[in-house]
Amino acid sequence: MRSTSLSRRALIAFAAATVVTSLLAPTAAAGAECTWQVEKLPVQDGMDWSNLRLTGVDAQGNVSGFFSPERKNHTLVRWTADGMEIVPRPEGVDAFVTIAGNASGVVIGRVYRPGAPTGSMTHTPGAGYRELPDPAGYEVLSVLDINDRGDVLGKAQLPGSPLQQAAVVWPADGGAPRVIAPAEVRYPEPVAIGEDGTVLLDSHDTAWLWRDGVLTKLPDQGSSVDPRALTRDGVIFRSPYSPRASWLWREATGALERFSVDGAVEAVNTDGLAAGVLDDGNYTAAVWQGTRFLAKLPLLPGSYESRLGAVGAGGVVAGTSGPQPVRWACR
Repeated sequence: MRSTSLSRRALIAFAAATVVTSLLAPTAAAGAECTWQVEKLPVQDGMDWSNLRLTGVDAQGNVSGFFSPERKNHTLVRWTADGMEIVPRPEGVDAFVTIAGNASGVVIGRVYRPGAPTGSMTHTPGAGYRELPDPAGYEVLSVLDINDRGDVLGKAQLPGSPLQQAAVVWPADGGAPRVIAPAEVRYPEPVAIGEDGTVLLDSHDTAWLWRDGVLTKLPDQGSSVDPRALTRDGVIFRSPYSPRASWLWREATGALERFSVDGAVEAVNTDGLAAGVLDDGNYTAAVWQGTRFLAKLPLLPGSYESRLGAVGAGGVVAGTSGPQPVRWACR
């Protein structure tokens, strides 16, 4: 395990005081009377949608992602009340590609070192980087999700055997990674991990829930519909192709409910606040609570398109409006 102190951080603050203050402003509950607003995130010259990806939002609305000048040398970037912060990569690492973040601001990502196998790491504010070891006998292909207590979900395979795939979970307490490869699940594709450690798996046949060794087979939605996320209520499915639509499978009842306004979900938080694009031919960004449509997301003046990155535990959505990184909040 490798840890790098954050004392070597290069702190770059570009925000005006009004923008910084807005980063700390409370967010109204999605179901309350409020209006969705868009805010610019401060950037360095040369940063835009082509070399920035926003992949995480914590419970306070702080945003994380990566900057990749010339689409290489990926580096962690964080936006807080102090502005934008470029976090140095660990020693010997050429790229740290962020994938997701949790409510505490812990970020997961893949690391690339010259002449060495690709690895996996977390980064925790105030604590630094932590290497995630490969499980014995497996090679890790990707990290995919992290829950709020810090369990990390990834995908692994037996070396040289791409058909022998498995999910892998690194527990928050730093214990040995656990491999999940149920015989009943053909070609498991890990998707998401819930707050209680439940793992959502896709497969050649249908989607499954794995919870403490017990499997639950979910209704087959067909090859054009994908399991997308776990919420407190159940599983979000989506069809990313026309017609773009999303559904909530409620675990308590087994009912499958279509979203009230059609659209393909891109990101969801644990409470079921979902961000996605409408099935309107224009990829209009929008938000839902559960299956209920809330609103279209506004764009910056002069922008005509957006990209959605993550939904935080506090109800903040991060993405881009035109070339500019932004966050949306309902106030």
